[in-house]
Amino acid sequence: MISSTRTLPDGYIQTQEINLAKNKGLAILLNIVGFIIFGLSFVLLGSFVRWARPELATITFSIRGGLSTILQLLGLLVLVAIITVVHELIHGFFFWVFTRSKPVYALRPAYAYAAAPDWFIPVRHYWIIGLAPLVIMDAIGLLLILLAPAGWILTILLLVTLNTAGSIGDLFMTAQLLRMSPASLAKDTGDRVCFFEPANAISKVA
Repeated sequence: MISSTRTLPDGYIQTQEINLAKNKGLAILLNIVGFIIFGLSFVLLGSFVRWARPELATITFSIRGGLSTILQLLGLLVLVAIITVVHELIHGFFFWVFTRSKPVYALRPAYAYAAAPDWFIPVRHYWIIGLAPLVIMDAIGLLLILLAPAGWILTILLLVTLNTAGSIGDLFMTAQLLRMSPASLAKDTGDRVCFFEPANAISKVA
């Protein structure tokens, strides 16, 4: 099996490119879908809380006026910043695991990213890199909902919801792998992800 490499192996050709820097429409669409997922996730997680800890249901949803005060808005912004940083650090950690090279990080108006721009990464590894923050952070969040004191439940609920919604780009990127050969490679430069497949695998499909 091919490991991560800085040089594209012989016989590979680029078959797809996703460029969020150029495709502003896609970036905006992903953010819109993210907002929808935020709402759905909040409702579903609320149902989970009512099922797992019914004695806390009224406390969890008692927000008293919503996010109407400046303090509450600032608190939400801090939560978003925390989730974004931790999310990208997990991406970066797994980029390092599979390349042993320091990842790069950047923040754009519509998204943030971690990337390994000099590497061609096997899709079996790119699956892990792409989905790790969603799986790890949400699993920890669900565990904390079961164990945390009542006063922390709403904060944890928001953190898990924000992470789930913020993973829409990762889900979109990794979903592209379903149509590709298991031998494919991904090159993630942050704003752009290019996918490469063996030419012989493409010819067999055609």
